[in-house]
Amino acid sequence: MIQMAEEVRNADVTVPWSMLVTTLLNGAFGFAIVIAVLFVTVDVESVLGSPTGLLGYPYMQIFYNSVGSKGGATGMTVILLIMTVCGTIAALATASRLIWAFARDRGLPFWRHVSKVQMGSSIPIYAVIIASITACAIGLINIGSAAAFNDVISLSVTSLYASYIITESFLLYHRCTNRIRSRGSVDDTSDTSQLVWGPFHLPGLFGIAVNAFAVAFGIIIFVFSFFPASYHPEPDTMNYSVLMTAAVVIFSVVYYVVWARREFKGPVVETGAWSLAEGGSVVEVGSKALESG
Repeated sequence: MIQMAEEVRNADVTVPWSMLVTTLLNGAFGFAIVIAVLFVTVDVESVLGSPTGLLGYPYMQIFYNSVGSKGGATGMTVILLIMTVCGTIAALATASRLIWAFARDRGLPFWRHVSKVQMGSSIPIYAVIIASITACAIGLINIGSAAAFNDVISLSVTSLYASYIITESFLLYHRCTNRIRSRGSVDDTSDTSQLVWGPFHLPGLFGIAVNAFAVAFGIIIFVFSFFPASYHPEPDTMNYSVLMTAAVVIFSVVYYVVWARREFKGPVVETGAWSLAEGGSVVEVGSKALESG
């Protein structure tokens, strides 16, 4: 949702409300599904020991036990498969859009090619290809080692919460030091040299308390995400996410020091209309793009 903010009208209000409503709806429906599953799952051991449970899909046995029909259980499973396919398409759109945006900001290698948009369809085809190949390559790891696969995908948790902690910590710091100005106190809200509150925010001490709680909660989850699932883990069950996270951080720092610091100057702030030039490059019409930082 965030990656589409540039293409949404009145994004500073629409995007926060969309995130809030999505969280409330998904939370309510998810809680209802959990209650229903717990209600119909009488014998957990038999479900886990069933043929589908041994394959890692115990929900199929839960469906069968609930409706007592293979056809009904198959139909309910098909619904989940359709939802998974739709979710995969949405995830691919999100990943490719983020890749394209970072390449447009000159933060990725070969950004001149990755940031190109296909004429006619307005699709960042190179970004879509990169996201698709990366996802397939990560999926192939599971064939050789499930432990290695889990270590790689553990980056999704640590990276997600690391990004939350960094942004929320900076926001908390600027809140406590009163460095964010109100919209009515500035003449030009597009000026990137100053921070201005948007129309959707929590002011005062209540906002600081919520912000501080979010930072503390993120730190706790981030630290415990490196813990193994059990005492005295074996090599196959050890949680190597701390190794993967450290490797990514070291690679990113080296990449920035060696090359990216000469190209990446911060996010590009779009101040005018954009169109596609010959070859698929994105160019601005009518005004000049600003680079923050």
